[in-house]
Amino acid sequence: MRDLVLGLDTSNYTTSVAVTDARTREILADERVLLTVKSGEKGLRQSDALFQHWNNLPVLLERVLPRFGAELKAVAVSDRPRAQEGSYMPVFTAGVNAARILAAQTGAKLLFCSHQEGHIRAAAYGSDAGPDSGQTLLCAHLSGGTLELVLREPDGSCRICGGTKDISYGQLLDRMGVDLGYPFPAGKSIDDLACGYAPEGLKNPFSRVFAQKTYLNLSGLETQLKSPKIAGQLSQQQAAFFAMERIAESFCSIADAALAETGAAFLLVTGGVACSRFVRNYCKDKNYVFGDARLCSDNAVGVSLFGGARCR
Repeated sequence: MRDLVLGLDTSNYTTSVAVTDARTREILADERVLLTVKSGEKGLRQSDALFQHWNNLPVLLERVLPRFGAELKAVAVSDRPRAQEGSYMPVFTAGVNAARILAAQTGAKLLFCSHQEGHIRAAAYGSDAGPDSGQTLLCAHLSGGTLELVLREPDGSCRICGGTKDISYGQLLDRMGVDLGYPFPAGKSIDDLACGYAPEGLKNPFSRVFAQKTYLNLSGLETQLKSPKIAGQLSQQQAAFFAMERIAESFCSIADAALAETGAAFLLVTGGVACSRFVRNYCKDKNYVFGDARLCSDNAVGVSLFGGARCR
């Protein structure tokens, strides 16, 4: 009989269910579905996202419970965005309530963690320097609505030590992509455009992102992307390439500053934007550790791994 952990995560734009083995840490199931955003829109209201999560959860659970339900030792769920007092978003109540029902039905232990903790654990999967190494970790969380540099202590507490003072990379890319006619979320579309273009000596027409030590502001770049005098003179591929170049160099600026400021041995990078091929290639010579791309986007694997660590 195995000690299995069911993980649930109901974030802004993905419903996720995963199963891992608490003893071996093997990933046995990883099921996800993106929430639906109407054409031309740049996001979802929390109430609409919550409704979709409730519709998606039974479908995903029907895929895993018949195979693994009898061996569940714990049910782990993300109940808030980050491990800080007052952190809350309504969408996480869908996963929490489903987890409570399943734990009560199966007798499995019920465990809670933050969405950010799940991201960190998933990105560190397979690494010796993960959240259970006893070390303080410097992490970059780059996702649809988050651009944060955080110090994660061995006790699981996190302190924000850098990031954005206005919008995130994900928000910037999604807005840009939708304006260009791509469906939301549009980050991958912009990344693919950028990776398929060679500048051939052309100078980047966008000003550098304003950054002070470990913090930056992206509103200036967003304004330029909407300017007919600047972005209006570029092809879609050119706009994507030069925007991604400014994003990647600004990330390196605050990341290097955080490494110097904290004395951390390396930077663990996670979140949907960390899946970007352009950013990964730009940062290839840096002291950054990117998680597996499949495990950087929203998923419940890290939540399940969190539960497994509490069961061992």
